[in-house]
Amino acid sequence: MAKPVKTFEEWWVGSHYQNFVKKEGAPLYEGSFLEDLATVPLADWERRGGKVAYTRLAGQEKVSLQIVEIPPKSQLKPEHHMYEAVMYVMKGTGATVIWQEGEPKQTIEWSEGALLAVPLNAWHQEFNSSATEPCRVLFGTNMAQVMNIYKSLDYVFNCPFAFKDRYSYSMEGYYSELGRHWNLRLFETNFIPDIRTFALDKWEERGIRTSIMRLYMGNATSMIHILEVSEGTYVTAHRHGAGAHVIVVGGEGYELLFMPGEEGDAAKRRKVPVKPYGVIAPRLNEFHQHFNTGKAPFRQLAFKGWDISPETTDSKGRYDPVGAAKSDDLYGSSFKLRYDKEDTAVREEYYRELEKNGVTLRLPPLDQGPG
Repeated sequence: MAKPVKTFEEWWVGSHYQNFVKKEGAPLYEGSFLEDLATVPLADWERRGGKVAYTRLAGQEKVSLQIVEIPPKSQLKPEHHMYEAVMYVMKGTGATVIWQEGEPKQTIEWSEGALLAVPLNAWHQEFNSSATEPCRVLFGTNMAQVMNIYKSLDYVFNCPFAFKDRYSYSMEGYYSELGRHWNLRLFETNFIPDIRTFALDKWEERGIRTSIMRLYMGNATSMIHILEVSEGTYVTAHRHGAGAHVIVVGGEGYELLFMPGEEGDAAKRRKVPVKPYGVIAPRLNEFHQHFNTGKAPFRQLAFKGWDISPETTDSKGRYDPVGAAKSDDLYGSSFKLRYDKEDTAVREEYYRELEKNGVTLRLPPLDQGPG
């Protein structure tokens, strides 16, 4: 007969994800902003080798980042897992080997700027090809969400099921093909050599001279996009659920964050300077907007979550940006703030920043901004 629980502490388990990070002996970064993912301190990683740290930003456990460093002439131990992951290379050169049990291995070489889908529960192993320099990568994942759902590390890391409908060696061109531009602002691919130069589609609805590309990667439900804000412009304020991680991959600027009801109060708006590889993660329903203060494009990679709701997925469970856009439009102006509805001090402050940096390009008059 089981021993009766006598105290709350004996009964309470808490976050399985946070318990896992403690077991890893790794830092867990919290809050809503990290200045530079390429330099944050990491801890020695006994389980896979190299160094590692994790995030729990915006007080949520749906989307998280795993920051990994591989020493020169070294590699990580292989692993497979029941959470989805997309890898971005911040520094260095190397290769990832991917395979299903009993099938040949496939090698994908990468360098700084590369974005690579890791198929669900397929084996993967990362190698540093430099003999002198470490390389640093990050994985955008739904690790925290999956660990908290199943509450079993044995299941998460040792389930033998192979999702061969998502990835198999027999899927010719899985990583070598250039991908497919399905429609406006939607691109399917499993590997992009450098997202910093990847072509995007215009998105004037969100901001003047702004572009975006939503990515469908790894036959997964991950919501990922690349956003670019051109010189002399910024996007309209918008808000959504917690979990989005916006990572700067090129250019410089700042983020403005504020909660509903604080739109007209300059003292309550948070201004966060950002450059590569800074990351912001807005809190639940917190308005945020991206300002380019430099003389080059301001480009960001965003992990928005793993969403399987009917509004954001098609009949096969794939991310559906058309449905997602329609769902967003249902909320109307309460979830986005037009240029002509924002505090005039926002644009005045932005123009002062441009003047300091010698940027002469300006936005059109307010009555010509996007809706």
